[in-house]
Amino acid sequence: MKSLLNKLSAFIFFAVLSTGVLAQPVPDTTRINVGISAGLPIALNDMYTHNLGGYLQVDYPLSSTLYVTGSAGYNTLFASPKFSTTPNGILNVKAANMQTVPLKLGVKFFLIRHFYIAGEVGQTLLLNKAAVYAPKSNAFTFSPNIGMLFFLKNRKYIDAGIRYEAVSTFYNDKANYGFWAAHIAYAFNL
Repeated sequence: MKSLLNKLSAFIFFAVLSTGVLAQPVPDTTRINVGISAGLPIALNDMYTHNLGGYLQVDYPLSSTLYVTGSAGYNTLFASPKFSTTPNGILNVKAANMQTVPLKLGVKFFLIRHFYIAGEVGQTLLLNKAAVYAPKSNAFTFSPNIGMLFFLKNRKYIDAGIRYEAVSTFYNDKANYGFWAAHIAYAFNL
């Protein structure tokens, strides 16, 4: 019993000691990004010409190079003036713009000090389901992106990058829609 107690004490001692040695202070604090994005649809490019949106993203540091991200945004996909798949297409009425709110969680990894790759997954909510004749109001979303962080003074930054956002269908078919977008954001640490 005494031998087991000594071994347990030694294990706890070395575990605590090694944890103190390995635990490095996280060099950054939580970062808030407020930005805009603009892009071009890929899969629905005959129905929608471009998109424009805004977003709020929170970056929580796990280490000096790895962050957990959470984001919420608003996107409008602007309908093409020459195409309509709605019942109003017969009457030559323009299709409605698609208004969505993507809610995503992900990770951001800095390969070098300024350059990062990131990936997010989540749900996109369709705000105007009736106007675009969609039977579903939410869809699975994933979004890989790359970007650069430009340092300003006093822990403030400009975040710029490119992302591809893929959203599964709001309709009862196998079609997905996706778009390439460029984003720029003002970021600051809390």
